[in-house]
This record gives sequence, C-alpha cells and structure tokens, in this order.
Amino acid sequence: GEAVAWSEDSKELLQLVQQLGPRNKNLCSEQFLKPFFRHLALPSLTIRELDEDVSMFTKLLFLDVSRNNLTAIQHLPPNLKYLKAYNNPITRISCKPTATLCFLGLGYSKMASEGVEQAARRFKNILALDFSYCHVTGLQEIITSLAPLPKLRQLRLSGSPVSLLPFYRLQVFRWLPQLHALDGVAATEEEQADAQSLAVAKVPLAPRPEHFRFGLQLRKLLGARRLLAATAEAIVATLPPIPEEELDPDAPPDPIVRACASGHLWLQIELPDGTWLSTDEYKIRTADELLAMKAAAGEAGPAPLDDVFLAGVGTKEKEPLYFDLGIGEEGSEVDGEVLQEDCLLRLWRWLRKGLAIKIFFRPAPPPPPEEAAASPAPTPPPAAPEGAAEEGEMEEAPKEPEPPKEVEIGGTVVCLEPWLDRLGTDMTPEIRESKTLPEAPQPWRLELPEVQVVLANEFLSPSVQVPSQEVKAQRRPKAASVAEPGAETSAPTSSLSLVVELHAGDAPPLEE
Repeated sequence: GEAVAWSEDSKELLQLVQQLGPRNKNLCSEQFLKPFFRHLALPSLTIRELDEDVSMFTKLLFLDVSRNNLTAIQHLPPNLKYLKAYNNPITRISCKPTATLCFLGLGYSKMASEGVEQAARRFKNILALDFSYCHVTGLQEIITSLAPLPKLRQLRLSGSPVSLLPFYRLQVFRWLPQLHALDGVAATEEEQADAQSLAVAKVPLAPRPEHFRFGLQLRKLLGARRLLAATAEAIVATLPPIPEEELDPDAPPDPIVRACASGHLWLQIELPDGTWLSTDEYKIRTADELLAMKAAAGEAGPAPLDDVFLAGVGTKEKEPLYFDLGIGEEGSEVDGEVLQEDCLLRLWRWLRKGLAIKIFFRPAPPPPPEEAAASPAPTPPPAAPEGAAEEGEMEEAPKEPEPPKEVEIGGTVVCLEPWLDRLGTDMTPEIRESKTLPEAPQPWRLELPEVQVVLANEFLSPSVQVPSQEVKAQRRPKAASVAEPGAETSAPTSSLSLVVELHAGDAPPLEE
C-alpha cells in the first residue's frame, strides 16, 4: 500500500530491484531513475522548489506536490500532463511553455488574476484549470486570459473572491462558451441558453460594483440564562441577603432574575476592516415583569431570561444593521486615500474567517438617592466619645456608587462560507425577458436559526472559531447535543437565531 502511495511505478521498480539486486549500478543511477517514473505523488514533504532537475523526468505524466512550501512554478517535466500543487503559497508561474499539460490544480494557493494569465500563456492545450480558493479577484482578467484557450473545458474558481461578483457564473459561461463545467458542475441547458441569449444581445461584461452591503437581523438569544449565570452569581454575592419574612418557601428566589433584571444586553460585531461595531442595547424587563411572565407560562414554560427576543435591535443610532463594505481595487482612490489592497480580497478573507459576534451585559444601575433614602435606614453606629472629632473635621458625605461595569458573557463566529460556494446564476424571468443584466442580483440570504454561542472564556476555542475550509473535515467539532453519554462536556452553551444578507450595491430592507 505505501509503495503504491507515492508512485504507481513503485511496484515495477521493486520487481527490478529484486531481480537485479539493490546495488545494481544501473538501477542506482540518476540516468535510469529520473526517466523511469511516469507517476509521482509527493505531498507534505516541505518541498520548496521544483528546480531544473525535474526536466530529467522525461516520462513523467502525473505529479502531485500538494501541501508543500512551493512559492512558484519555475520548472516542469517536459511531457507532464497532470500537475496537482494544492495548498502551496504559490504566487507565480514562470516555467517554460508545456504543450502537453492538460490539468493544472493550484487551489488554496496565493495565485491572483495575474497567475491565471501566466498559466494561459504557457499551457495552450489545457483542458482543466483549478484556481479554487485562490486570490483571483478580476473577472475581466480571467475572461481575457482564458478566451484564447479553445480546448479548455473545466474551470474552478469557487471560493475565490471573483465568485462573489454579480452574475459570476452566468458571465463566465457567456464569455467562455468553450467551457462544459464551472466549479465542478456541468452547465445546464438553461444556463447555456441564458449565456447564448446574452451573447446574441451583445450584453457587455457587467462592471464591478463599488461596494457590497451586508445586512444582519437578530431574532432570538436562546439559553441566555446559561451565559448570565456566572455574572449573576458574582452580583448576588455583593447584594444584602433577603429578609426571612420576604422569602417564599414554595418559590425560592431566582438569583439570575435578582441580579440581571433591568440590566442591558448588547452585541459587538467585527467588520472586514477589523473594527468592532456595537449594537443598540436591549433592556431586560424588571424582576416583577419577569416573574409575572414565568407565572403566566406555568411550570412547563421557559425559565425567566431563558429566551431573549432581540428582534428590532439595530445600531446605536436606532438604524437597521446594514453595513456598506467597499470593494475598491488596489491602487484606486477612495475618499482621497489610495488603496494598498484589493478590498474584494479583504471581504473574501472576512467571509472565510466568519462573522465574529460578542455578547455583553451590564447590570442595572443602583437606585437613585431618593429611592435609597426611602428604604429603611440602617442602624446608626454608636456615638463617638465627646471631643473625639478634631476641630475642622467634618463627617464625609456618602460617595456616589460607581456605575456598573459591562461584562462580556459570550460569543460566536457565524460561518459565511456558503456565499463562496454558490452555484446559481441569479437569473430571473424578468432578466430573461429584458435580455440585459441589472446592476446587481437579488440579495443572497442565509437563515441561521441556531448558531452556537459559548461562554466568553471559551470564545477562542477551535469549536467556536470557523476552521479553514481545507482542514474543516479533519477538525470538525462534535456538537454538545450529541456528546457521548458519560463524556465530559464543556461549559453549557446557548444559541443565537439570526438572518444575514449580502448584496452587491444597495439592498432592500430585510423582511421581518
């Protein structure tokens, strides 16, 4: 098994070694070994360069150098047909033209639009190109580079920034009619007809929008008691005990209600530029209101503060949670500043990382002085002996209580990668009838009814942070709800229900 793993020719070589002996000079010579192989799989070997010696592998047809440290494709075997170089930090292709190459896989590399052009100039007979999850941002550059390749049949750009552009899939089929499949999915008859219709109508390539708009609608925080429990315990420890005559033996006091009633909850959201934006504050009901709601719900109903409805929570300015995300190209000028990075690439990194959300709580402020004065006065201290107070000394007035401090109680990272693997063309009957493309398609919407939220001290756990796509399968966390019986579980978690939308240009308001 291991012998076959690195080369399909290994068995034949082993047979020759057994027949002629391991010390046979011909078998050990470079002149014999390098031209001998037709298939080599060399992943995860920290290879940093394909040097000039690879030209001696004259019979090599298949080469896999994935998950190494290659930064460029500088040399290739002269008759190579299949090259897999996935998960390498490759940024350029500078090898000699190779007419035999028919498959090139450079997914999960740092190849940008210039790399597509470099590949197109060197591999004129290519049949399949894979630039998935690369740094490709320019649709115009893609089309200009690949249009002259008549044999190109399969192209993968899914997961790359360019796939976020409006009508991406439709425009690729319209301008590259030689393609049979895009992003691993064959062109349907409907897609081919739509692309042909746009070609006949001579519809130009849709321009790149100036910005995207991201929308967020909060719905419900489920299991909020679990997030508030530790904070409530600390607050209750500072409160005076409840008088015995006020205790109800049939209804023991709820410490979370006592500590958190009339407090405030709000969220912080991380935007693509790394800034954190705070939402408006949600005021928790009073203790009497919470207990009345519990009494109305009965024993089978949720405990107070178990579910918190966040619908209507917006920005601090009471506006909906909409954010304009500029996608200006590198070198362009925005608000008098020259961009040092393509902002579409920055948006792409943010989508791959996920939407980070943190949840904060602030206890209710202490009662105002008039309310405190109305409460029963504490027992006065014994009088000081006559003459104890020196002349000029005055009894200090009670200090104003410090305002309560905010506490981070939980957080989550919302996976947004489905927007990088979309397969639809965003065509509608109205667009087909008009035979032209609008500035932007309909908003892309994700309904997320149950996003796991964990305690703040677990926010950086791998089970919370969204893993990279290439390692997601190996590092997929086990959900707490399916933990094995008897196994230790982490601190209890909650969940957040929300809706997110992404739209090229100005979008209509999120529907309630």
